[in-house]
Amino acid sequence: MTEALFKILALCLVVAAFSVMARQSNSEYALFISVAAGVCITLMIVRYISEPLMDIRQKLEEYGAQSEYFKVALKAVGIGYVTSFIADACRDSGQTSLATKAELAGKCAIFLLSVPLITAVLEIAVGFVK
Repeated sequence: MTEALFKILALCLVVAAFSVMARQSNSEYALFISVAAGVCITLMIVRYISEPLMDIRQKLEEYGAQSEYFKVALKAVGIGYVTSFIADACRDSGQTSLATKAELAGKCAIFLLSVPLITAVLEIAVGFVK
């Protein structure tokens, strides 16, 4: 993974340089370059982390642990990363208000995703009290 990390970081530097150069002549191209590179980098990262995630999922199933909690955690992490990516793209285009709204939407989505977990914890707590 270290080699992959250096490749990703190098790509980030190269894209940042191209984006700065493109911003001087045409800011729309700079945004397009940044977003396209962001998608490519995200796909590279997903490729590298998918195997370890599958290993964890397999271990959870072997040990009889509830994989629903793991699924919720993965979804929350995914929502966080996608939200961050979109918010950064909005900020890059000068739309800070939209970036803030995207972050708020992501936070609300994670909260809604966690409601069943919160309910389960409350049921367990009430069961102990009784």
